[in-house]
Amino acid sequence: MPAKLGQQEILPLKNDVGALANRINTETRGLHDKIDKQVTLKLAIAYRDPKIYRQGLQSFYHVFQSIERSINRELAKSNDDDMTRLLRSVWKPVMARTENAEKDLLFYYDNTREKFETPIMPEQIKFSNHIEQATKQKPYLLLAYMHVMYLALFAGGRIMRSSISKATGLFPHVPGHSYDEIVKMGTNFYTFNVEDEDFLRIIFKRDYELFTRNTLTEEQKQDIVEEAKYIFAQNSVCVSELEKHNLTKIQQKWSYIAITKGYYVLMGVLCLTVLYYVRRILLHIVF
Repeated sequence: MPAKLGQQEILPLKNDVGALANRINTETRGLHDKIDKQVTLKLAIAYRDPKIYRQGLQSFYHVFQSIERSINRELAKSNDDDMTRLLRSVWKPVMARTENAEKDLLFYYDNTREKFETPIMPEQIKFSNHIEQATKQKPYLLLAYMHVMYLALFAGGRIMRSSISKATGLFPHVPGHSYDEIVKMGTNFYTFNVEDEDFLRIIFKRDYELFTRNTLTEEQKQDIVEEAKYIFAQNSVCVSELEKHNLTKIQQKWSYIAITKGYYVLMGVLCLTVLYYVRRILLHIVF
């Protein structure tokens, strides 16, 4: 069992305006809210369709793959300069998601890797290319991706495996598999191979603060904040792209909910209520 940290050891402090993580959170709050509004009940119900859910997972798979490919590129450099040491100090290899996402996608795509290994949607391709090109020019921008893209997954894992997910049906239904089987084989993306996920999150946030505060210049910190804004904006674009791609399916599912018995309407209201709290956790876990 990992040792517990005292309250004074948990960083950054919420009121520390100089902490890079807090600056990112403050300056991206409006973009948080924009994405918050995108996660509608219609899309949540549509995600119960495994064919739509796997497309969403595939989108994130390519993003995380590009991030982790870029991190590995920097850590493999022979010249162990200040930036390489900084990235190595902050990054925790156990947080890598590419391999876990592949396991889930193989499950949802019936072990057919060819169906997901190459991005096909334009905005997904644009995002993946940008990550590798921008971080090659400015490796410290990887710190924006570490902060924005990984922390919410800790909360996401708890939710996806929770009784709330099972009770409300906010989970893809795969024919021939029970809920427990789907959780076991289809939620690797949200699972960290550690004894205590919350401890890992705390250690990551602490090291992020300790190693970024005095190593980066103010100009570099501002670049990271701006890149964080881009990440939120591009995630929003990718969500819209996915929704448009599946518009017919989403409309059909929403129409079905609207015309079926009162039980389903009640479940829809329940889903909306639970989803509201889920979104708040996912989108604000880093605060």
